[in-house]
Amino acid sequence: MENKIQPKGSAQLSINGETYDLPVYGGSLGPDVIDIRALYKNAGVFTFDPGFTSTASCESQITYIDGDEGTLLYRGYPIDQLADNASFIEVAYLLQNGELPNAKELEEFDWTIRRHTMLHDQFDQFFRGFRRDAHPMAIMVGTVGALSAFYHDSTDVNDPQARLIASHRMIAKMPTIAARAYKYHIGQPFVAPQNDLDYASNFLQMWLCCPGGKIRGVSDPRPRHGQDLHPARRPRTERVDLDRASGRLFGRQSVRLHRSRHRLAVGPGPWRRERSGSEHAA
Repeated sequence: MENKIQPKGSAQLSINGETYDLPVYGGSLGPDVIDIRALYKNAGVFTFDPGFTSTASCESQITYIDGDEGTLLYRGYPIDQLADNASFIEVAYLLQNGELPNAKELEEFDWTIRRHTMLHDQFDQFFRGFRRDAHPMAIMVGTVGALSAFYHDSTDVNDPQARLIASHRMIAKMPTIAARAYKYHIGQPFVAPQNDLDYASNFLQMWLCCPGGKIRGVSDPRPRHGQDLHPARRPRTERVDLDRASGRLFGRQSVRLHRSRHRLAVGPGPWRRERSGSEHAA
């Protein structure tokens, strides 16, 4: 990952007659940040910032969030622009690779996702271990974490190919897991995914349809090739099992999705790549 943080000088902090020099850094978007990582080691004090209202928690090259200004960027583009001009599969590719796919890349990525939507037959037994009135996010935490018990070949976070396979598997199987959680909650039989449907239509089919039928109006539109978008953040690498890490992420959403302010001072740069036809220009 290319480091986009640039030194911007230093700040001085005086504590009990002692002065400490703290590095100042700037990102491509957002306010500058003061690096306080060595403050406790050198001065023996912590900072006090309830709610992280003045703290940048990480360097982000995927998202930039400013709750006060109502700004949410993915790889440098506003969320509303993505919603209007890109499909879910295009956005998934964007977040993973840093830019939108061309026509060939989109076709290959869509083909891969469509053919990994099935769940192992024994996986369905996990749903029966939950109460019928269990919260959907609680079911998601338990079942997503269980994926690592079925796929031992792609749990090494240090292996780029394993990370790629795990990400494809997670994207493809998430609608199936979510639809099954809902079906179990209302007491209806599970509906198998269909490879001839696009991502959103497949989810709606598994979620709302009963076995043996199809939802009126669900079709398979050709994937749209959206606008040019540009790179930003990759997540912090952790030496943990990939599927269990995803489960912990879901467990945090009930808190994080409703926070009124979450500011990351380091974000994507204000540049774009021009396209020529379906290929990227140099």
